[in-house]
Amino acid sequence: AWHVARRPGGLVALAIQYGHMRTALDARTSTGYGNRARRGFHGELDVETALAAATTAARLRDAAAAGEKISGPATRRALIGAASIPAFEGALTTPKAAAKFLARDGLVLFDNTDSFLICAFKRDTALCDPDPGATAPNQFACQLGCGNAIRTDRHARAAREHADRLDAKAALVPQPLGDRFRRTAGRFRALADAHDSAAQSAEEAIA
Repeated sequence: AWHVARRPGGLVALAIQYGHMRTALDARTSTGYGNRARRGFHGELDVETALAAATTAARLRDAAAAGEKISGPATRRALIGAASIPAFEGALTTPKAAAKFLARDGLVLFDNTDSFLICAFKRDTALCDPDPGATAPNQFACQLGCGNAIRTDRHARAAREHADRLDAKAALVPQPLGDRFRRTAGRFRALADAHDSAAQSAEEAIA
């Protein structure tokens, strides 16, 4: 899990692989199998999720300090969440510490490389239909227009590069599929354009 979580799209892979297990293994939502092993496994998933989220927050903090601009409805919350990371560095290696870190609803950041954004996850406003009490988004169900989303210049560049790859593929496949690739590429470019028109520096966003 440690290695998978740190690969591009790794949290999505973990969600697909282990997401159903959280319900089955979580003592809060299942009955009849109350044993230490179940809680231990769930705790390990929390640790890996928290470590990946802390890495995302640290990267956002460093990007903002380097002058990258940020856009999205959750920009202010995300910057506050990123700024809070120093208090947690080196303290996320136990399930208890990880659970406390993830419980900061609205301030925990999850990088979604497939959607080219960071989710400043706030359960009540998430459009990915998280479970009651969830402390992480359903990243494979990320929805356009969610109030938890932010993008950085890096995400906008990646979206354009992905659009270019889709256009290249479109030229090599039959027209119906090629047209679909081109439409998808257009949507990603529109996301990048929207970022460029609305992006602010960290100082402007916090002011």
